[in-house]
Amino acid sequence: MSETVECKPVAGDVPVFREDGALCLDLRGIDTPPKPLVAVVELIERADTGDTVRVLIARDPVNLYPELIERGWSWTKEPAKDGGLLLILARDASQGGNPAR
Repeated sequence: MSETVECKPVAGDVPVFREDGALCLDLRGIDTPPKPLVAVVELIERADTGDTVRVLIARDPVNLYPELIERGWSWTKEPAKDGGLLLILARDASQGGNPAR
C-alpha cells in the first residue's frame, strides 16, 4: 500500500506530495496561466525533487515542454484515470531532454 506524505508547496500555495517515492502535483484545478507551468518548473528546480515527478494536469501543457528540455527533463504522458493527463517527468541522465513520445 502506498503512503502519501505532504511536502513544501510550490508557486505559493500549490500542494506537493510524495507518493511511492516520487514528488507529485495535482494541477487539474488550477486553470490560471502561468501558475501550472511555474509550479512544475519550481518543483523540478528544488534540491529535494529527485529524478521522477508525477503531474496531474487538466490539458496538454505544450508551453511546459521547452522548459523541461532546457532543464534536462524528459516526459511521458498518458490519460489520467479520473480525467486530464498524467505526466511522468524524468531527469535525463545526459541532461539533453527528450521530446514526448
